[in-house]
Amino acid sequence: METIKTASFESLIELAVPDGDGYIFTLDGETFRIKDTLEITGIASKKGYIIIY
Repeated sequence: METIKTASFESLIELAVPDGDGYIFTLDGETFRIKDTLEITGIASKKGYIIIY
């Protein structure tokens, strides 16, 4: 049985830490350097999350 992962967009944004030239975003133990918090949606979707806005 597949696990369904959900997260609110607001809670995902809280995981993004400003680093001066963008953000460092960590999800499921994997770290990403992103320029804009809107990139979070694509990352979470690729990891199988259903995002609640």
